[in-house]
Amino acid sequence: MKIKITFILLFIMLILSRTVAIAQDLRSVSGVVTSFKTIPLKLVTVTSLKAGASAITDSAGTFSVKCFTKDVLKVSASGFIEKKQNVKAGSAYKIDLVYRDNVQNFNDAVSHGHISDEVLRKAIFSEESKNIKDYSKYKSIYELIASEIYNVRVKGNIIVSTKRVSLNSTPVVLLVVDEKIVSDISYIEPGYVKSIEFIDDVGTTLYGSMGANGVLKITLK
Repeated sequence: MKIKITFILLFIMLILSRTVAIAQDLRSVSGVVTSFKTIPLKLVTVTSLKAGASAITDSAGTFSVKCFTKDVLKVSASGFIEKKQNVKAGSAYKIDLVYRDNVQNFNDAVSHGHISDEVLRKAIFSEESKNIKDYSKYKSIYELIASEIYNVRVKGNIIVSTKRVSLNSTPVVLLVVDEKIVSDISYIEPGYVKSIEFIDDVGTTLYGSMGANGVLKITLK
């Protein structure tokens, strides 16, 4: 009987010591969740995968959550790409979530309260503006094309592909401005060009035989 009681006491002590050890291993980490590097996101779920604790970011994007010393934080927000962050020696984290712009992501991010409609629109516009090249240094649209597009040649106001595809006497490329097929682009001022690209792969199938020699797509600001 005494042996049985002793065994039970030892078992209880083992459980208690393990519980204390686990409790001592737990600690709080805090941080802020943002997107576009600086914009705080609210109502974002931050979960410590090993400890199983979770927290929700406040209006300033900040959170505090219990986790183990070697844990992983999973950060989830509708409309944003989920991110996992390894818990390291530090106790404060800045976690930036990537946003991929499309209608579904926009609606999800706004409807779940992570970011306001106005702030998200401004952030998207700001990101797009960073990626817009300044073509105003060129004197004409043809000089721009000759300098920026390397797989076409410009002969006066004629643009031809360097890779002959069709059986035409001259491999003239198809011109598309703001998604409309045009025959003349001489009126376009380089400073008003938002983007320009030459397509000579499967993307030309949309234009049928007209795009056999490639498609030069210009988008205006």
